Amino acid sequence: MEIVESIKGLKAESVKKEFSDLMGVYLNPAFGAITKRDFDIHLFITLQKLGVISPNPEIYEIVTKLRVTRSKARSLLYESKLRQTSTPELDEELKNLLKNPIFLKDNDKIGIEVDNPYLIDHLRARLKKLNYITDGSFSPELVRLTTEAYAALFESCLPEESKDKIKKAFVAIGAKADTSLKGILIGVLKKLGGKIADKAGEGIAEKAVDYMGPIVSGSIDVIKEKFGEMFGEK
Repeated sequence: MEIVESIKGLKAESVKKEFSDLMGVYLNPAFGAITKRDFDIHLFITLQKLGVISPNPEIYEIVTKLRVTRSKARSLLYESKLRQTSTPELDEELKNLLKNPIFLKDNDKIGIEVDNPYLIDHLRARLKKLNYITDGSFSPELVRLTTEAYAALFESCLPEESKDKIKKAFVAIGAKADTSLKGILIGVLKKLGGKIADKAGEGIAEKAVDYMGPIVSGSIDVIKEKFGEMFGEK
């Protein structure tokens, strides 16, 4: 089995330490007292610590390496993230995902591919606070949002100290001055979606992350460079 061969290639000291920690879990408070479900989760986390399974694995990696169903893989990933991940870490993971929107053809929707089911719950909770909902009816890993909902979520993830600078950067290259940052972002997403669709038609792979990434990082000069022509500045 692939995963056994991977463990054989690890340094003995690493395996010894993690095995010792795992046995501590299994023997507390008495031998065999832990449920199979809890032991499976701790074993999964141990495999991640050893590097046999990625820290942020895709569902397919878990399915193939552990030979389990997608449902079991999602459950292991959810429980492991629940026990190990803090809210700031979830926010950072979400911010990275929002750099790369997927522009869907149906009903002006934007998709986000999320393999981490715990992060999906976190995302939905944040959207609920913003008075928006998601459409997850087609795939458990593809979150579908309206452009307005995506823009609101994206704005909420930006540092407060950079929001005004970002807005001014877009106004400087031609965005309307008499609107909110969320309104500007909606315009940005619509223009970017059209641009990427046009490039795809020409056989050119244009990446949304190259445009949205600089907004997340607050790179004003790069924002002006990337979006200048799109907003009319020559």
